Amino acid sequence: MNLPFVLRRIPAPLLILALSLTAAPCAAAFDWWPFGREDAAAAIPDPLPYKATLTLTGADSRLEKALRKASGLIDTEDQPPSGLSGLIARARQDTARLTAVLYENARYAARIAITIEGKPLEAVGPFDAIGTQPVPVAIAIDAGPPFVFGRVEATPLPPGVTLEKLGLVAAAPAGSAQIVSAEAAIANGWRKEGHPLVTVQPREVVADHASTRLDVTLHVDAGPVANFGRVSVSGTERVETSLPLRRAGLEDGLYSPQKIKRAETRLRDLGVFDGVRVQTAAALDADGSIPIAITVSERKTHAIGGTVSYSSTEGAGIEAYWRHRNLWGGAEQLQFSASISRLVAGTLDPDYRLGTSFRKPAVFDAMTDLTLRIEGYRQTTDAYRVTAVTAETGLTRIFSDSLTGSLALDLTRSRTEDALTLQNHVLATLNNKFDWDTRDNKLDPGAGFRAQFLVAPAHDFENGASFVTLGADGTLYRSLGSDERIVVAGRVAAMVLTARDVLDVAAERRIYAGGAGSIRGYGYKNIAPRTAAGDLIGGRSSLVATAEVRYRINGQYGLVAFADAGNAWASMFPQGGGFRIGIGAGVRYLTPVGPIRLDVAAPLQRGPGDPAVAVYVGLGQAF
Repeated sequence: MNLPFVLRRIPAPLLILALSLTAAPCAAAFDWWPFGREDAAAAIPDPLPYKATLTLTGADSRLEKALRKASGLIDTEDQPPSGLSGLIARARQDTARLTAVLYENARYAARIAITIEGKPLEAVGPFDAIGTQPVPVAIAIDAGPPFVFGRVEATPLPPGVTLEKLGLVAAAPAGSAQIVSAEAAIANGWRKEGHPLVTVQPREVVADHASTRLDVTLHVDAGPVANFGRVSVSGTERVETSLPLRRAGLEDGLYSPQKIKRAETRLRDLGVFDGVRVQTAAALDADGSIPIAITVSERKTHAIGGTVSYSSTEGAGIEAYWRHRNLWGGAEQLQFSASISRLVAGTLDPDYRLGTSFRKPAVFDAMTDLTLRIEGYRQTTDAYRVTAVTAETGLTRIFSDSLTGSLALDLTRSRTEDALTLQNHVLATLNNKFDWDTRDNKLDPGAGFRAQFLVAPAHDFENGASFVTLGADGTLYRSLGSDERIVVAGRVAAMVLTARDVLDVAAERRIYAGGAGSIRGYGYKNIAPRTAAGDLIGGRSSLVATAEVRYRINGQYGLVAFADAGNAWASMFPQGGGFRIGIGAGVRYLTPVGPIRLDVAAPLQRGPGDPAVAVYVGLGQAF
């Protein structure tokens, strides 16, 4: 089919339709072979096999690759359509798909000709006889010259937004996606200035084929400035309606889309809603404010779950829990959990943990939560074994979208055995934590940073020792390339223990390094000062640094290369030398809930108790 595309005006709906259709071929990626594609083919009546070819003139291999990727005829060639009518429909859909790619690459004078058995598509009927199978289908594309922007108008523009920043300048490549994204940026810019009722009017796009220029006029009506007005909530069944009203934080104040997004995040984080939507009304109230509608759907009240973990250094582990998500109507969460770990072949002496926790949102104000926790556990490392019962009560405060803080009092009675002593402890600890988190994704971040700080003074009533644990942990993420397939991630963590003598501190409170979350490749907590006989005793400071390069192969798989370095020292402050280094690589299986992680690491300075190779499996990135 020959499409000259010599229209003087390109209607806005055609541009949007062409752009949206480019995503359609991606749906095939979710077929589960052989059950998806083969079963679907078997169910198609009168399947008609065909062979598609694509030839391109007037453009480079990059555009040809994009066109081949967008073509449904090529992508689904192994899925025969139903008869000739199905093949014709597929070819017609290809016209819009290919047009979208050409427009995105500023090729507004392109010509597409699709033939079936040598006949132009428009000349083929659904009841024509088929001479050969597979049916030859030819896609011939003349890309034509690339267009550039000519005259561009877009007024008024919101503060801080210019045509130059939007890329709409004379002589710049005139891709259709650039126009659509610029239009969206203008609308969002006005919303950020407090205009909730921004409307995008039909754009004017004129293609001058003689000069290969594209003249564009964008019309965005900012509408009035408005404050947040009345807020309504719908969809609550067992949850008190007042809770989402308070937690959303959409009280009086200038309208802001950031506050809308923040409200949705805060309501989801309550853990009681399966879906959350915060929408502005279509018109202002009589007082000039904008009404807000919060629509929620509640999750099931009870949940049962569990996890399975394994590492070659620490063995297998199993955890199960039962959770009540909404105990009294205020999104109170009560959870009972049990776990068993260090399940190593040939050993029947595992570690365990049995506990219950309670969380009450909005205790003093909408942004402060109360937490209670009681646990009994046993933990064994190469340095010590501890059996303990602990109780903790604390408050967590959400200061902003990225900053939270918590204050918790922890009382622990423990019995600790290490290489030197067998001691009882009664510890009271005041944990002060701050978390500054701007990551774009908690389980698979590609941008942003996270900084965590800990100040924890403690006193041991059994032995009369007092000390303070100080900690800082910072991570940074940066995406590279236009497609953001590569993410560079870095982490630096340090801890300091202010005790005069490390032996005055319970062994589990001393500082160690090594293992998952620290220096991979080494035994868990197997890096620390030792006695003359080589037994671990723990240190008073540590410093760990990690660098990772993450590469996303496609939407399902990724690869990771990493290096960890660090140590734990007997001195109160980290020293400059003696770093232990671990290197390795991993595979990521990308799922909607986060990547499933498989890492293999090797220690470069292997010591007593360290494996030759360590394997780690988990959910989410390593940090």
